Amino acid sequence: MSERPPFRILLGPQRPSSNLAQLIGETGIPEGTLAVISAGWQEAEGDLAEIAELIDRPLVDLRLYQRAEGVFEANPALWKAYRERQDGLVQLQGLYRTRLKHLSAAARQLLRADEDPDIIAAEQRHAIAQLRALDRHQLQRTEVIQERFQGALGNDLRAELAAHRQEIEEILRGSAAVLITGGNVLVLLNRIRLFGIEALLANHHLIAWSAGAMVLTDRVILYHDRTPQGRRDPEVLGAGVGLVPGCVVLPNTRRRLRASDRTRLALY
Repeated sequence: MSERPPFRILLGPQRPSSNLAQLIGETGIPEGTLAVISAGWQEAEGDLAEIAELIDRPLVDLRLYQRAEGVFEANPALWKAYRERQDGLVQLQGLYRTRLKHLSAAARQLLRADEDPDIIAAEQRHAIAQLRALDRHQLQRTEVIQERFQGALGNDLRAELAAHRQEIEEILRGSAAVLITGGNVLVLLNRIRLFGIEALLANHHLIAWSAGAMVLTDRVILYHDRTPQGRRDPEVLGAGVGLVPGCVVLPNTRRRLRASDRTRLALY
């Protein structure tokens, strides 16, 4: 790795067109192998043909998804603890959505209200404050479940995960930069956190797109104004890895966001 401070480049979707190769050339990444995290592709992890067509560089996938599947298969106790964690997070997200639906609807109604400004302004601020408080509560609750899972790991399982982490560290040490692809944002985030490689990634140049860009921030926000089921309220999924602090990433906004709805945008 070069001596220059590590940078982070966040990109939108790389299909149907891509600006990945152009940016790699413009940033002056040193020659050498590029590590790839494609765990968000799940079973298609490691299929780097599309990236290889764009970039004339050696590529090596960290295989976070495959590594995790191997560890789960060899350790039923870990798989059980992992499933319990996932079930808890799913239940928590459902409860959060129930509360979010009503608070968001009330906030939008107040933002559209044509009332005395001196009276309505305080109610609008309070409605938004309630939404922010709910989001903070959701983040705290998801972290409690994450910490409970980490506490359930025995020494043997910690040692096995640490062995994979050491292999990953060796690959990263020989890589000029790390590419983090899109795919399933929850799977991608879970695999990064399972092996605890956030600190390793912090020392490397990172180029990430779509879900890969989302997981690098402080908090991961799901949103879509154009689903077949209708609009959905933006919701906190949980904490990201925090390597790009102070921002929220909303990929593919041209397709997913109704920019003409000014009240809805204001509430974001």
